[in-house]
Amino acid sequence: MSHDLLNEQELNEWLQEHSDWQVTEKEGVQGLYRHIGLSDFSCAMHLANQIAVLAEQQDHHPELTLGWGKLEVLWTSHDVKGISRRDLTLAAMTDRALQELRRRINAA
Repeated sequence: MSHDLLNEQELNEWLQEHSDWQVTEKEGVQGLYRHIGLSDFSCAMHLANQIAVLAEQQDHHPELTLGWGKLEVLWTSHDVKGISRRDLTLAAMTDRALQELRRRINAA
C-alpha cells in the first residue's frame, strides 16, 4: 500500500465513489472523516473494535470518537502530512465492516 500523499484528482475521484467520507483538516493535516450513526452504544463499540482489528493488521491507526449511537472515524497519514492510498484503503475497509455489521443486525 502506498504511503505517498495523494494528489487532488486521485482524492476527488475516490470521494465521488465514497460520498459518506469528507476531507477535513486537523492540526494542519488533511484526513478522511466519516460520522457513522448506529442504533446504540453497543453497535458503535462493536464497529470501533472491528476497525481496531483492521488498523492493527495494516499497522495504520485512525482517530476514533465513540459515543451513544455514533462513531466518528478519521484516517490520515501523519508521515506524509495528509491523505495517502492506505487511508483510502482503510476507509473502504471501514465501509465494508459497517455494511457487514448492518447486515447482521438486519438478519437478527
